[in-house]
Formats: sequence, structure tokens, C-alpha cells
Amino acid sequence: MKNRIKELRHQRGVSQAGLAEAIGTTKRTIYAIETEHKDIHISLAHKLASYFGCGVDDLFIYGDGTHSTADKALWLINVIQYTASLINKPVNETTRLFEQSGLVPRLLAGYSVWHTQGYEYMAEVMSEALQNNQGVLQ
Repeated sequence: MKNRIKELRHQRGVSQAGLAEAIGTTKRTIYAIETEHKDIHISLAHKLASYFGCGVDDLFIYGDGTHSTADKALWLINVIQYTASLINKPVNETTRLFEQSGLVPRLLAGYSVWHTQGYEYMAEVMSEALQNNQGVLQ
């Protein structure tokens, strides 16, 4: 997923090693995130956002940039809530499953295309993805 970590790091004038030390990770992790070889785990995203003094959503570049963060957030909430109803799990547990499965960044990255399908359709796709993710729903 495209992100602004390198840009934000350069604005602060901090090295990869300096950023890694400040947020408790490795230089290798920062490099992998900046080169988009690794998705940012939600807990690391919160640390990065705190370090840069911005919101988590400000770390990422979404789709074509024509949709507001509020639109994306509302759509994602609807997808998670509807998925929770399909898999008969509480919303907080479903949110955790989405995070553990790496689905949140992927959904947001594809928002500009996927939102046209409606959140009900995406929830069906996500419930299937969660069920196929090595028995995560059992």
C-alpha cells in the first residue's frame, strides 16, 4: 500500500535508523514500509502517526485521492459491520480479524474502485476471505 512515511521522515530530517529507534522498530522495517514491500501493522501505524503528529489516515495515499477520509471511514465501518452480521461475530472481534488478516489497508487502498460495488457486496467478499484465511473464524 502506498504511504507517505519517507516523505514525512524527510520533512522531519530524520534517518530511517532514527525513526526506527524513536518508535521501537528496526531500520529494516522502516525501509520495507517505505519501499512498499511490507504493509504497516495497525499498532505501528499508530506509533508512526503519533511520532509525525498526524492521523493514521494521513500516513497513506488512497486511490486517486478524490474521496474524503470521512467517506472511506464510513464505507469501511459499514463493510466491517455488515461482515460481522454475516459471520455472526461482534463488531469489535470482526475489526480485530480484519486487522490481523491485513484487510484494512487493502480495502482502503482499493476504495476508489470497490466503493462502487456497495458495502454489502464487499462484506460478502470479506467474510469469504476471512473464512478462507486458515480457519480464522473457527
